[in-house]
Amino acid sequence: MPNETELSAEELIARKEEMKQFFEEAIPFLEAQHKYEKLVAEISEFKYRRLHFDTQAMSLMYQMQNPEEKEVQEPSDSKQEKKLKKG
Repeated sequence: MPNETELSAEELIARKEEMKQFFEEAIPFLEAQHKYEKLVAEISEFKYRRLHFDTQAMSLMYQMQNPEEKEVQEPSDSKQEKKLKKG
């Protein structure tokens, strides 16, 4: 296969036309893929929002049913480090 620099003017024009035709034929597939990826991303975002909302609602319901219990917080990094050093 000759290098790009070795192509004649006619061969270069033919190569460009080939490339243009290839890209034009690929556009419908790329548009379909773009639509698919966009829908998948939107669905993932909606699933995340629903999960986040459900988690907040369950937490609120739990707090209303158990008002005497305080919300449990994650230990800070310094407490975790102390536990690791002792163990």
